Order: sequence, then structure tokens, then C-alpha cells
Amino acid sequence: LGIDPAGKHFGDIACGTGLILLDYAQEFPEVQFTGFDITEASVNSANASLAQENVTNAQAYLQNIMELELESEFDYILSWGTIHHLPDSEEGVRILCRALKPGGVIRTGIYGFHGNWERRIQQEVMRTISGNGNGNGADLSERIAAVRDFASGDRNFRNYYTAPPVDLSDDVWVVDEFLHVWEKHLPLRDVVTWLESEGMEVLKMTDYYDQEIPLDIARHSTSEPFIERVRQLPFADQCHIVDMIVRPYWLSLFARKQEQ
Repeated sequence: LGIDPAGKHFGDIACGTGLILLDYAQEFPEVQFTGFDITEASVNSANASLAQENVTNAQAYLQNIMELELESEFDYILSWGTIHHLPDSEEGVRILCRALKPGGVIRTGIYGFHGNWERRIQQEVMRTISGNGNGNGADLSERIAAVRDFASGDRNFRNYYTAPPVDLSDDVWVVDEFLHVWEKHLPLRDVVTWLESEGMEVLKMTDYYDQEIPLDIARHSTSEPFIERVRQLPFADQCHIVDMIVRPYWLSLFARKQEQ
């Protein structure tokens, strides 16, 4: 994006156990890094890793994103695998954009809607058989066992639509992918609309592995009449068309805040 990192303030929101925070802080010693996470154990783990590696330009703090009150604080914000877990994703986007300085950039990492249809079906199967949410739910260990029973007996079961693929022997992965209480799969149009309403310009989109997904419909169709029809739509609707054609499971948008 042509950003000179020297002297910039980078926010990793939410940073989890700090693996990305550590990597970035080591690669860019001239940048100040701040990580926020809602889980105390994750924050402690992140700071322990930073200390172990003698990193002095990064620190993690305990913070609920939905209660973040910072304004014009960061030059760059990474929110990776977070927005789709917030109780109010639209409000979360507003809070994150507010924390950006004018001209600052946010990068999202969000579960897409159209590319996750199979996972949503699997999750609904599990909610139905486990009673999750109706007051008569099985305990967590029983629901984890139910996921494995489902996976072992369904010849059409797929678990490779995540990065990395789900390890069904790992309880944490099973819960995160199939039993997460707060998880939404978001249409690209919604996310773009939320960003635009906060004065953000969407610059580009990539998948989980940093491969660009062009938002220009001409990169996805050879029909000139169709391309012209789509280009007459508002940008968010153009993105919606691309979303339905490509069906990405991961929406990594780069968006820049307008200068004041």
C-alpha cells in the first residue's frame, strides 16, 4: 500500500496469544505495536512471548473491543478473525474505524457468507442434535463428541474450508469451527457498506493466504454487457456480485480512512 512504517502505531485488535503481534514487531522494529484482547490468559501469553524474545516495541493489553473508546490512535489496524465473533459486528467496525487516524488503514479477516455455506449447515446440524440454545443443551464435552460422531459417519463431511484445515482430534479447533457461540458469516456487501459509512475507502481484498481477489467485475466475467450492468451499480452492490461469483470463505479487506 506504499505506507512508510517508520514511527507508525500499529494495533492488533484482537491479538489473541500474540503470534502475529510478535512476528510483526520483530520484522518492523521501527514501529510501535499495541495488542488488545478480551482474554486475560491470551494477553499474558502474548506479553510472555514478547518478553522471551526481548521485543521492546510491542505490548498487549486486556480490552473488550466493544468497549474501546480510542479515537484517531492508530495508523494501521489489523482485526484478524475478530469481527465475525463480536456481538454487534457493525458496531465493532465503527469502533475500529474510529480508532484509526485519518489516512490510516484497517485490514479485516472475516468469515465470508457465500463461501461458508457448508460450514453453516454443519453448525446447524450440531445445534439441532445438541439442543444448543434451547435450554436443554448437552454439555461441551458431549457436543464435541457429537461433532466427531457426525464427521466419522457422513461420507460427504468436509473440513478443509478453513485455513489451516480443522484438526478433528483437537478440542479447541472443533469448538471454534462447529460450536462457537458467537459466530457470524458476513456478506461482503454488508462489510463494505459498514466501512463506507465510516468514511473508509476499500482499497483491495485478499483471501486468507494474501492472494488478491479482484473487486473489479471485469476480472470475473468476459461478457461486456454483463460487466457494464454491474458497473452501473453502487460499489457495495458490485462487491456483492463478486462475492456471489467467487464465494470466498475469508474476507480480508484493506480500507483507508479519509483524510480530514
